[in-house]
Amino acid sequence: MKIVIYTQDLCEFCDSAKKEFEKRSWYYTIHNVKHEDNKKALLELLPNVKTVPQIWIDDEYIGGYYELMTWIEDEKYKYV
Repeated sequence: MKIVIYTQDLCEFCDSAKKEFEKRSWYYTIHNVKHEDNKKALLELLPNVKTVPQIWIDDEYIGGYYELMTWIEDEKYKYV
């Protein structure tokens, strides 16, 4: 599974999403938007984005923390 998460420092929802990955032993790649190149890359993907986290799993855009939790609970979820 390939997980990419765009985050920022002191972000409660970012930390919660990372904890969800960690409790399932899922590896993920973090891109912190405090670094200009990461922020620019995120804005190229989602030009109107205003919040983080923004999450992709296996190149599928999931959304933020609440969308992640819905994705995990969804019957289509195959990684149990």
